[in-house]
Amino acid sequence: MDLHQGRQLAHRILHGSAASAWQASADTIEELSLDLLPGWYDDWATLRAEDWRQLRIHALERLAEIFMAAGRYADAVAAAHAAIRADALRESSQSCLIRAHLAEGNPSEAMRDFDRYARRLHSELGLSPTTHLRRLVPGAMNRGREPVTGTPALSQRLPPWPTRNHQ
Repeated sequence: MDLHQGRQLAHRILHGSAASAWQASADTIEELSLDLLPGWYDDWATLRAEDWRQLRIHALERLAEIFMAAGRYADAVAAAHAAIRADALRESSQSCLIRAHLAEGNPSEAMRDFDRYARRLHSELGLSPTTHLRRLVPGAMNRGREPVTGTPALSQRLPPWPTRNHQ
């Protein structure tokens, strides 16, 4: 990928107007999804790659926000998914995805993605989603209530929340 061009694109999204990002397309999301020097493990390369990864995740999350505000929910979901592919445990990216599903009127999708994230976060890091994220998802705070779908309650599918509050 052309790092200079990608950085310019990311900075335009982060610091430009929402109107300029309105013109963003699937190509924009694809360009921000590209890794820098994949498979290179020299110190200089990994540092540059990490700088790019952080910048593009922030740009993808901002792009998802702009798309949601414009009612472009499919694009918002795509941008959030691209950010999650860059870091599956990053809660702000998960929050973008969940909010896009909710804005589009798909609470079941929001719950499904929340559930997937909560399981992965617990299995890989022994952590639970923050209270902030749980408040976004209908039913996640009401731990004993059965979902409308008839599947086991979220509290029965997930390990118990730790007593420490991760805010």
